[in-house]
Amino acid sequence: MRGALRPGARAGLVGGAVLVYLALVGMLVKFEELRLVGSQVTRGRLLLVLPPFAASFFAVRPRVIGGRVEQPGPGVALALGAVAGALVGAVGSVGLALVEAIGVERIRPVFVAVSPALVETLTFGRGAAAGAAILVVGGAALGAAGGIWRAIRHGLRRPVEVGLLTVVTLAMLQRIVPFMLDELRLERDWLYSRATRGLTWTGAVVVLVVATAAAAYVLDRRERRALAPAAEGRPEVRGWRRTALVTIAVVLAAALPQLAGSIVSEIMGTVGVFLLLALGLNIVTGYAGMLHLGFSAFFLIGAYAVALLTGANLVTAFGLVAPRFSADLNFYLALVLVVAIGAAVGALVAAPVLRLRGDYLAIVTLAFAQIAVILATSSWLQPITGGPQGLRDVTKAPLLGLEFRSAERFYYLVLAFCVLAVFVSWRLAWSRVGRAWNAMREDEQVADAMGVPTGRYKMLGFAIGGAIGALGGALFAVKVGTVQPGSFEIIQSITVLAVVILGGLGSVPGVVLGALVLLALPGLLSQLEEFRFLIYGAVLVAIMILRPQGLIPNVRRMRELREEERTQDAWQQIFAARQEREAAEEAAEAAP
Repeated sequence: MRGALRPGARAGLVGGAVLVYLALVGMLVKFEELRLVGSQVTRGRLLLVLPPFAASFFAVRPRVIGGRVEQPGPGVALALGAVAGALVGAVGSVGLALVEAIGVERIRPVFVAVSPALVETLTFGRGAAAGAAILVVGGAALGAAGGIWRAIRHGLRRPVEVGLLTVVTLAMLQRIVPFMLDELRLERDWLYSRATRGLTWTGAVVVLVVATAAAAYVLDRRERRALAPAAEGRPEVRGWRRTALVTIAVVLAAALPQLAGSIVSEIMGTVGVFLLLALGLNIVTGYAGMLHLGFSAFFLIGAYAVALLTGANLVTAFGLVAPRFSADLNFYLALVLVVAIGAAVGALVAAPVLRLRGDYLAIVTLAFAQIAVILATSSWLQPITGGPQGLRDVTKAPLLGLEFRSAERFYYLVLAFCVLAVFVSWRLAWSRVGRAWNAMREDEQVADAMGVPTGRYKMLGFAIGGAIGALGGALFAVKVGTVQPGSFEIIQSITVLAVVILGGLGSVPGVVLGALVLLALPGLLSQLEEFRFLIYGAVLVAIMILRPQGLIPNVRRMRELREEERTQDAWQQIFAARQEREAAEEAAEAAP
């Protein structure tokens, strides 16, 4: 029995560590005043409830035993969940006891978020002993509920989960959705409370019912389609559905500035710029399988190239002067040259590293990004790049008398280029070039042996990815109006790589969704801004553990991961059988 409860103990200890961490960084107190539903459900209380519930969810996950996937029964799920939840509360209670023993004032110089308000939150205003008891008993109850919930059949559980997620999402977008409803002249007092700014209980129940019913309908249709592929899986039917979905998405995207205002347009304009970078990196890393950690270099190249080609100025002690090398071209003509420059630089970078792969290639590309920033800030190129001060007065991309510096107009400009980049990426994925990249990603040696010119396709991948990345840099320069080296640090490369991994390597819809989740949501939820990188790290760790293929995985990539998992499971079974056989032999030898 002790071994059977071990998964619950492990999950509970991890969940307890997460609870203590959330308290120490200040998220519990910071979010306590932000109401989600009515005046009772706040983000702080939601964060307090999630660790024991999530720990039980992990503890009761299906396991592969003897080559078969086994789901724990209701009794085992209840016990595992209760143990996991109780341990989460126990770890939190130990942390609370240490704070009480040491004293808040002595801890604050190290953990500035530890305050009397945090102690009040963790003890529920009832003292340390009562608060500890509530944490343990409440954690056990939440864990037991989570374990039973995980044991429910997937088809019944998933629609309710979608409904709850929809309620939480709408509650967190309380600064955006009410404004959109007002712009559409729709009554919103039944959905959002003007006093608490969160959802009303009536609105939350309505949203939960509607979202759950819609999710159940979609899942039922998907199951029927899987059982009758000949009836609903025809290519022409799938084509019409895909066209309809894309059309609806484009129409909604085009109407967004009128519905949401300038703040949302500003955020989505930035998301569009990074989406272009992510689409370029997806070609290099997702399609061709070449890990690139220095993609911010193409971002820099595109921004500086468009600034120099469209007549930007240097910032000097004597005022604004023209760079030593510059032109005064039309923005759209300069954009063609910028794309060509990005492609040429990508090919030049790929040429000397054709034989490198994996970590070695990643190190080279990382060095490439650092070299680009150093050159941009160097005194050698300062007469051209402006050094640390950079360039000013970048063009506003005029077209037919319209300028695209304002948030709403720039949004439309970047949306047009994002649609173009998505179309190009989508067509490349199913082309002969895309199939060659897939072969290289799966096994470069086998692809080379089968006659695929891997060197040529590597250079092509770097060139196309660099061209799209430079396009993103050019639009970024138009958006901000200035170009400075500090905008192109290595963190930009890490952010773009995180978007691609989160969405799904090699998946165009996944990259779009990853950009929306990782960039748009923190921007729309201003309260999360100071915890942006904490959220980045947590999301990436969760994705790597729970869904390594990404949110919307590429079909080929998902099959590769499943095949790798089967191989690993087979090796583990062989290793376990060998250990059992050796143990039996040792026992037989030791027997008299």
